[in-house]
Amino acid sequence: MEQNIEKIPHLTEFETKYRVEGDKVYDFKRLVENINDKFNFVYAQGPDRYFTKKDGSFIRFRKAETDKYAEITMKEKPLGAKHNIKRKEVNWRVDYNLKVSDISAGAEMLGYKFNFQISKICHIYKFKDVTLVFYTVLDDKGQMDHFIEIELDEKSIHKLTEQEAWDTIRKYENILSPLGITHRNRLTKSLYEMYVKDIEEDSIKEEVVLSDKTLEVENN
Repeated sequence: MEQNIEKIPHLTEFETKYRVEGDKVYDFKRLVENINDKFNFVYAQGPDRYFTKKDGSFIRFRKAETDKYAEITMKEKPLGAKHNIKRKEVNWRVDYNLKVSDISAGAEMLGYKFNFQISKICHIYKFKDVTLVFYTVLDDKGQMDHFIEIELDEKSIHKLTEQEAWDTIRKYENILSPLGITHRNRLTKSLYEMYVKDIEEDSIKEEVVLSDKTLEVENN
């Protein structure tokens, strides 16, 4: 009798993230573009704004400065999970002309408050099975960090077992190993967990207004 092997559910984000010491974006691009497979390249930059609740749940509003792309994302880590590699993820596209203040008002009606904002510059390579990304993050204090991400294709993730997903991750870790990418330096924290501020009462409300003023160009 054939064994019924459980597949990964729909709406699952399966990705690994790695911190990179120094801006190695061109080394990354050289390695990735030499992979013998077709890919689509996307360059994107813009802010990610995070709205949180006291229980630690959050929503993220992403608005690209390089095109009209915008989305609201919610993520949920499995109960008791010690890392963020496998999470439930739901994305809502909101590409029409919404202002940040509209998003903020809706988030607050759902019980979320603005917590922090980071800016990202992303070099994105979309292959059939994974998306490989090198991105630079700038926080509101001017601190800059660099990361590489390996994310399995969300549209076909449900066709894989968890073992097959890990095999794919390891395949691309081997390709990126000249940059120091190995299973030993997979990050256990998400960007949210790295940058989130202490969740307080009303003291952070007015920061949304400041965020609007610094990025007025996106609403022009």
